[in-house]
Amino acid sequence: MHTDSASALIDWETLWAPYDESTYGAALACLEAEDVVLDIGAGDLRFARRAAKHVRRVFAVERNREVLQKAPQHLPVNLTVICADALAWDFPEGITTAVLLMRHCRHFKEYLARLRVIGCQRLITNARWGMGVECLPLTPQRPYWSAPPGWYACACGAVGFKTAPAEEIPVGSLEETVFVENCPSCLAKRVVQSRSIL
Repeated sequence: MHTDSASALIDWETLWAPYDESTYGAALACLEAEDVVLDIGAGDLRFARRAAKHVRRVFAVERNREVLQKAPQHLPVNLTVICADALAWDFPEGITTAVLLMRHCRHFKEYLARLRVIGCQRLITNARWGMGVECLPLTPQRPYWSAPPGWYACACGAVGFKTAPAEEIPVGSLEETVFVENCPSCLAKRVVQSRSIL
């Protein structure tokens, strides 16, 4: 068993990536020809290289140099590779779409906030649902308190079901998911943070 953090990271990534063809295909289908894409956690550039064939430009950021070294040497001219931590690296201006294919992501909310600051319009991800790929608009979402009863997915990455008496739950709402912000998980995190400050 590996004990150093670099080896542990590589082993963890090996469990979750690369993804299957259906995951890559679903993410590629969300891209548009004029997109400037930021691929967060790009790994061995498997997705970034494919995306570069479909969009104007791709920035691929990966913090693990050993993983990047496994990528092919000849890359498309519209692909820029950055070895950095995406939580600390300054995202370039002009990004229209970000890609976060990272089922084990623990920093979804932080990435979302940073992408909104630079004016990114969409996030293609499998980080919220754990399995399926979704294309999330990065415009502000409705507050949790104003959402109808039923399934919700929050900007923080949490998902859940907003309860109500059975007669108040519209029949069709069980088949839809409402995108929200400031869900109960967000509130719980704020309470924990404020207690740690005290």
